Amino acid sequence: MNFPNLEGMNDMRELFLSHNSLTGEIPGWILGSRHFIDLSYNNFTQSGAQGCQFPNVNLVASQSSSTSNSVPWCVQPDLPCSRNNNHYSLYINCGGARVNFDGNEYDENASDQGPAHFESNDRWAYSSTGIFMGDGGRSFVARNDSPIVSTGGGEIYQTARLSASSLKFYGLCLRRGSYRVRLHFAEIMFSNDTTFRSVGRRMFDVAIQGEVVLTDFNIANEANGTGIGIYRDFNVLVNGSTLEIHLYWTGKGTTAIPQRGIYGPLISAIAVTPNFDVSTGLSVGAIIGIVISSFVVVLLILLVLWWKGCFGGRDLEDKGK
Repeated sequence: MNFPNLEGMNDMRELFLSHNSLTGEIPGWILGSRHFIDLSYNNFTQSGAQGCQFPNVNLVASQSSSTSNSVPWCVQPDLPCSRNNNHYSLYINCGGARVNFDGNEYDENASDQGPAHFESNDRWAYSSTGIFMGDGGRSFVARNDSPIVSTGGGEIYQTARLSASSLKFYGLCLRRGSYRVRLHFAEIMFSNDTTFRSVGRRMFDVAIQGEVVLTDFNIANEANGTGIGIYRDFNVLVNGSTLEIHLYWTGKGTTAIPQRGIYGPLISAIAVTPNFDVSTGLSVGAIIGIVISSFVVVLLILLVLWWKGCFGGRDLEDKGK
């Protein structure tokens, strides 16, 4: 399906056409639009984009294929690595500043952009889509200065990034292998008290590498209360060079209670660490298997040498008969 001609629609404020199998070329007026436009995950043959980030336009993975080096990596399917894929970990403080937590430094992710936004650095990127119903001016980051209950300190749980529809984080240029993905959550926009803030219900789904890992996830229910930091771990394989973590709203939960514009997916931090030895590329299981196999081989060799009398034991036994 070709892209429709919408240039004359001056009253249009938002246009969300993600995942619509659109083809052809993206009109030039799109790239300089003042409106929020999301054309991600389509099949355009030419984007016309010379870069990856625009103030109001999201073009991530919008082009079907390309063999030209002039086409930005971010508009190509699967966000291929444009350099050596030598990264093997990442830490993101979603919605917050750079912070040290649990012995690791978490990168800043404090931008307030969200309706149709893509942002990246050399290690990771994120894509946000959607306008909150009834509150188009709502911030896409949340902060709560109240004490957070957690096992490792509450720094990363004080802030969070949220989205009205879809929120994707990408690990870029990762080495192939198995990784542990740790997702940190804390419900910091609702309360446990008897006020109106306690009646809100947040529910969303999470998929990693296209596989749904959390369905109808309710942070407050999982943590047994609000203002409590929790995490969920998942082991995933990166066969290419890009890791995709997708949080998305499926229409469940409250949307106007206790106030408009605080529903949808919410995440506090992300940590991705390798399940393999970074110096060898081997997993812990593989290393243990090699050690055990080597021990068995050495033991067999020693038994054969003993049987042939190389250690003297066999000759003494034969002489005694």
